[in-house]
Amino acid sequence: MKNVSIITLAVAACITGFFIGRSTVDTNPVTKYIKGETITGSVSPTQFEPVKEEKPDKPLLPMIQYRDTGSTKIKYVNLPVDTAAIIADWELKRTYKLTAFDNRTQGKLELFPVVQYNRLMALDYNFTPMIERQTIYKTKVWQPFLSASYSTLDYVGLGGGLFYHNSGFEYQYNIDVKRKPFAGDCSGRGNYHWFSGKYMF
Repeated sequence: MKNVSIITLAVAACITGFFIGRSTVDTNPVTKYIKGETITGSVSPTQFEPVKEEKPDKPLLPMIQYRDTGSTKIKYVNLPVDTAAIIADWELKRTYKLTAFDNRTQGKLELFPVVQYNRLMALDYNFTPMIERQTIYKTKVWQPFLSASYSTLDYVGLGGGLFYHNSGFEYQYNIDVKRKPFAGDCSGRGNYHWFSGKYMF
């Protein structure tokens, strides 16, 4: 009768722990950034909207500096303007590369502006986005379990226990299936209680 009471208490404890474990849950959000597919495109020159045009106070002309003999003052004189060189520079088509940003949360944006005739003629771009993905992992704070065992010494164990996070405790009641039922049994065998600690890696 005593053995039945112990087993009943053990089962009741496991059932109680089961319901406690189901109601107590930890949530661990994990955020990952995944590189998306690169988008390549162009901006039409008709989309360029002039914002401001400013004329310099003094024209930037080529100059040389010189110093008169016996004088400490430096004088400047303008060189003749090379009109052909200015026109050649004006006609020259220049393509630039600019990385607007490159980071793990926004992605990477590369710009390729084209300048000619003192104007922005084209603007190509490559954009590789970073996609934010958040996963929420739910883990039970209390995790109950049932256990059973068999020993080659002819013992059968029944029990259970609880895990709290990674640490656990287990109880088993081990029954001697070969124990002789009469009072003159001097084998030293008998039923016993078994306790153990557990840790999950």
